[in-house]
Order: sequence, then structure tokens, then C-alpha cells
Amino acid sequence: MRDPHPDRFDTPALQGYLDRWRAGDREAADDLLRGAGDRLTKLARKMCRGFPNVTGRTETADVLNAALFRLLKALRTLRPGNTRDFFNLAAVHLRRELIDLARHYRRRTWVPLDDGSGDSSAPAARPVPTAPPAAPTAEDFDLWARFHEAVDELPVEEREVVGLVFYHGWTQAKIAALFGVDERTVRRRWAAACSRLRGLIGGQVPGG
Repeated sequence: MRDPHPDRFDTPALQGYLDRWRAGDREAADDLLRGAGDRLTKLARKMCRGFPNVTGRTETADVLNAALFRLLKALRTLRPGNTRDFFNLAAVHLRRELIDLARHYRRRTWVPLDDGSGDSSAPAARPVPTAPPAAPTAEDFDLWARFHEAVDELPVEEREVVGLVFYHGWTQAKIAALFGVDERTVRRRWAAACSRLRGLIGGQVPGG
């Protein structure tokens, strides 16, 4: 059955899997990843768009599978207390996988993937750019790589806001509702994060 709330982080089922995992149920991790599959796929697709020299060269499903392998290793020692913490951890490992791929592809010629089917509804569909980009320059790569690496250095509250804006496409109003704060607080965290990121990457935040 398709998840009726694909953007929610706090579904009772997912929290139940996390509770089982924290209690020592080794099978709960597989149930957790299956239960979060649609959300993780959506997150991976959105995050791939922030890596211009990876988009069109690697399938989203492959990026996600590699990131989930990293995530499962992390879950051997980490016990996220809630679904919000779990998705933050998943975003960290997706970001690290994409950064590694971006470095790998940096000196290669950009060749878009196209299976010729034109069916974007098929499972694990290849990520197709809305407009075929020119080959990313070294400057493009360096800016995006510095940005994504710098996100991990932000304080937790600022990192969550940046992640929800850049990787989930959430509005500030929706973020405020998730955090249980007013929009001014979210705007303040966003402004602080952007300022900090500009200092860390030595330039303008991409897309900001």
C-alpha cells in the first residue's frame, strides 16, 4: 500500500521500528528501511539534484543503495531516538555518498543516462535533469562540494533547516510546524546557517 503521507517523518509505524531497534531487535533495521523506502528514495532524488556532476551519470537507486549500506553500518552502533533523528542520519550518509561520487566523476566527461523509455513512473527511475546541463566545470564542482561538506559542520538545528530546504524542498512554514516553533525562529536559523556556510565555503551559498 502506498504511503499516504510521503513527507511525514513521525509515522507511528516507523517509530515502532526504531523502538524495536533500540530494544535490541536485530530484524527491526530491515523493517525500518523498508518502511522508510519511499521517503528515502524521494530524499535521494532531491539530494542528487544538488550534485551537478553526478546527476545523469549515476542512477538514484545505486546512490541510495550505497548510502543505505553506510547507514546500516552506522546503525550497528547508533540508536536514533526518533524518526527525525533517523532521517537526519540518512541524509548525512546520502550526502557523503554523493560527495564521494562527485569526486570520482570530477575528471570524467559528462554523459547523460537515458534508457529511452520516457517512463518516469517506473520503479527506481533514472534521475533525468529538467534541462541537460553543460559539463560541470571544476569551479562548479568545488563550490558544490564545499557546500555539501560544510553542511555537516553546521550546528544541529541549522543543519536540519538547511537539509529540509535544500534536500526536501520544504517551506519555512512547514519546517516551523515540524519543529513546533514559529516561522521567525526558522528564518533566524536559516539566516544564521547561510551566513555560516558563506564563511565556510568562502562564497555565496549555491542557489541562495
